[in-house]
Amino acid sequence: MLVKRRAPVWSQLLRLCALAAALASLLLVLPGGIAAQGPNLLQNPGFEQPFAASIPGKENCLIAVPWRAWYVEGTPEETSQGYRLAPEYKLATRADYPGNRVRSGELAQQYFHSFGNFEAGVYQVVPNVQPGSRYRFELWGMTWSCTDERRGNCGGATSGDPSPMHMRIGIDPLGGTDPFSPAIVWSPEQNAYDSWHQFVVEATAQASTITVFVYAYPDYRSQDNNVYLDDASLVLVAPPPTPTRRPTNTPTITPTPRPTNTPTATPLPTETPTATATSTSTPTSTATATFTPLPTATATATATATPTATPVPSLVERVTSGNGLLVVLGGLVVIAGLSLGIVLSRRGG
Repeated sequence: MLVKRRAPVWSQLLRLCALAAALASLLLVLPGGIAAQGPNLLQNPGFEQPFAASIPGKENCLIAVPWRAWYVEGTPEETSQGYRLAPEYKLATRADYPGNRVRSGELAQQYFHSFGNFEAGVYQVVPNVQPGSRYRFELWGMTWSCTDERRGNCGGATSGDPSPMHMRIGIDPLGGTDPFSPAIVWSPEQNAYDSWHQFVVEATAQASTITVFVYAYPDYRSQDNNVYLDDASLVLVAPPPTPTRRPTNTPTITPTPRPTNTPTATPLPTETPTATATSTSTPTSTATATFTPLPTATATATATATPTATPVPSLVERVTSGNGLLVVLGGLVVIAGLSLGIVLSRRGG
């Protein structure tokens, strides 16, 4: 029986690290370092048949369907001097000199002008994209430029004394068709002389359609200024971010503070002094003499019945007066007049 020894744990870890490094290197090879997702959204990305006139009435403007041509038509003064001319658009084949004008497939797109320059390109409107998603537009391009064949600059397959070509590609995230819109996101420029160069740009869609553009603008009125296009793609690289649901602020019920009962100072009962019975001596009655005017003398004085005297435990006081008598004795007041002598005496005395 053959028993295989298991590899040490550290050996397995090394293999896993090597595998991870290989995967990382593959991602770095891809443009932008992010693997593309989904299918190519462009129609006829390889610029194959059919070709048709993109601009009605302009027979020298053949474009791979459904791509469309655009160019800037200069002022009469500019065009008379060979600047900003309308370029010619047509298909390129493998038979075209020097044999590398097609990158893949059977055909490619080309546009050019001789002894003049142009500001021109192609575009395609792409519907049914997801707003908020990020897309990558890629295209392979090549240029050929030479100044004067008589000087031997255009005799070979390579450019001679070439014009700067300012070639680039862009994405309009709003889906417009104006190649000069400020919304367009452009790739870096390249001259791309004589061999295929890859152009890459990314943008986030802001509408349900986006538009891809190709732009070139040779500076000089060279004898030949040619642009070649092949193998384009538009792919989704990142779907729209999933919106994070913000937590709902649940209102906190703040308890209403109850009014604090301010303690009321309760007045302490005031001790009412209790009246202490004090032996008060009976005040001595002070006799106040009231002088009564003498009545008119009557002929005969009528005898007045003598009131029954209430026994008073006080001593008898006797006061006589020539005109009247006031006696105060233990609260009993007896008045008599007319020079009568009144005698108060204790009964039984």
